[in-house]
Amino acid sequence: MKLKKFGLILLGSLIITSLLLSGTAYAQEEEELPDPGITPDSPFYFLDNWGKNIGLFFAFGPEAKARKALEYAEERLAEVQAMAVKNRIREVEQATNGYNEFLAIVAERAEEARQQGVSDNISEKVALATSKHLSVLDRVKETVPEQAREAIAQAREASINGQQNALRALARERLERAAEINLAAIEGRLNRARVQTEEGNTEEIEEALDDADKMFRFGEEISEIAQGLGKDTTTVEQLVAQATSAHLEVLAEIHEKVPEQARVSIENAIANLLVNRERVVEALKNKGSLGEIPEGTPVLQRIQVEALERIQEKVQERVQEEDQERVQQELQERIQEAVQERIQEEIQERVREDTSNLKPEAPKPVASANETEEEETSGLRRTQDQKP
Repeated sequence: MKLKKFGLILLGSLIITSLLLSGTAYAQEEEELPDPGITPDSPFYFLDNWGKNIGLFFAFGPEAKARKALEYAEERLAEVQAMAVKNRIREVEQATNGYNEFLAIVAERAEEARQQGVSDNISEKVALATSKHLSVLDRVKETVPEQAREAIAQAREASINGQQNALRALARERLERAAEINLAAIEGRLNRARVQTEEGNTEEIEEALDDADKMFRFGEEISEIAQGLGKDTTTVEQLVAQATSAHLEVLAEIHEKVPEQARVSIENAIANLLVNRERVVEALKNKGSLGEIPEGTPVLQRIQVEALERIQEKVQERVQEEDQERVQQELQERIQEAVQERIQEEIQERVREDTSNLKPEAPKPVASANETEEEETSGLRRTQDQKP
């Protein structure tokens, strides 16, 4: 009887400890996670699951449940990181599955909170947290064996989807903040592509650019949400126009350094970004709100002619899909101008190289009068000697 009582006390203590550990965090740095607590390689891991179920049960209201589920998702992510360090593939997969499940609960409860009109804070919190999660998963992916990468890829997808669900909700109430977070997420993906370019990791470059492209397109969805609600999108369009100029600069820099096989992804990203930016610039011009934002894209002048021609083809394909003739015409003219400038620069460079290679022949020295007379005398002697 005493043993049974002791067992119940121990069980209760472990559950309470699990709940407490779920909220323990390290220093407040951008990408640090909570302490993982009991990890999947522990025989007491089932207690961790019990503790989290109890914690969710006693979180009252959809927003409180969303916050608690987000807290538990971060702990599962900390477990993923801890198990990756130990090279425990099965446990990495188990923890990533738990992460995905808690993010699904976050999305469900946050939507419930939105319908009740109390979602602003939780939506922003989720959007910012999932940006951090994506960076953590990037690092973990670089360390785990190939067998665990599929699980990490699924967690990355869940993270991006979780962020976009949160931003959809946030855009209904705080449009500019939703746009800012999305643009910052794009910048994070482009910076990752730039880092991976320095290291020559083609697969990672393409993955980061693919993430960025999804976020580019999602930015259009945010604007559509605002327009559907009858909101003024001028400030957001100005933010997008300014940010995309910086994004194009990064893409041009990457294009100069990236391996040949990764250039297709970069040229796709440049084409999509050009189309998006042109739409935004056109909208601002129509409103008379362009201000000091430049219409043109001088960054194109840094890209080689052959690449510009490929980008031009991709722009045509993208715009034709959406039947935006004016946007297509404007972009075609700008790209054509950039092509002509690049051709002229290359011709001038070749002329300079050819000119520098042409060296004038050195003039022959003029003979003196004495030297000339001496040559004639020696010539006459040779002639006389040859006579019989």
